[in-house]
Amino acid sequence: NWTWLKGGFITIDRPYPQPFDWLHHKIGSTHVAHHICSRIPHYHAREATDAIKKAFPEYYLYDPTPIVPAMWRVAKTCVATTPEGDRHYYTNPTATGKPASE
Repeated sequence: NWTWLKGGFITIDRPYPQPFDWLHHKIGSTHVAHHICSRIPHYHAREATDAIKKAFPEYYLYDPTPIVPAMWRVAKTCVATTPEGDRHYYTNPTATGKPASE
């Protein structure tokens, strides 16, 4: 079953290029913390991210793929949605479960 906490942990931190990283208060590299608790102010997001990585290493997700190539990869490979209750989840039927860089 889906929960807010599970939803937070299925988001991914990734690097954003400058100046976007600065302009967006580093939301790309602290995205997981933001989705676990969106009330964390951006000036504490790095500290929260480090704590999450340390406390939950098996659940924390990071993909070093820069945002533009990652968006292109998603556009090319996410070809289906799977209904689950009143939600639809994007899926990649050829996914290996590993980052594209592996």
